[in-house]
Amino acid sequence: MCAVMGLPRDVLAKGSATDHAAFASVAKIHNRINETLFDMPQDYAPRFATKPSGGIDPRPWCQGFYAAMNLKIKSWKRLLDLDNPNHGLLLPILIYCVDKKGMPVLGKPRPGPETAHFIEHEAYKDMASSPRPPRTPLRHPL
Repeated sequence: MCAVMGLPRDVLAKGSATDHAAFASVAKIHNRINETLFDMPQDYAPRFATKPSGGIDPRPWCQGFYAAMNLKIKSWKRLLDLDNPNHGLLLPILIYCVDKKGMPVLGKPRPGPETAHFIEHEAYKDMASSPRPPRTPLRHPL
């Protein structure tokens, strides 16, 4: 948190009263956001577009998520590793994404009606089934 605020790591031990006040203000906002995410996670679930036919279109949301990942892709590298068991968490998102050349991020899907049906009607449903985030309040000793 200190690095995000541009404060030295030991600000709580050696910082000025102004540094402490800045840290406390940010900690208060962080805790409020954390409590909101914990108490009302359904309010922060992905909101997908609707197809003209009335079905769900997760592609715009997924592509936006992928674009955000690419802003700091090195930080996502572990989850993009096929050997990482948590890689599967990204699959329901990446299945709808295309790269800068318009190619599917996960490669060309397996041909067949089952795959097409899964992509159009099922894959996005795995994104909404996530556990509640843990409460992790920032503690300010002052």
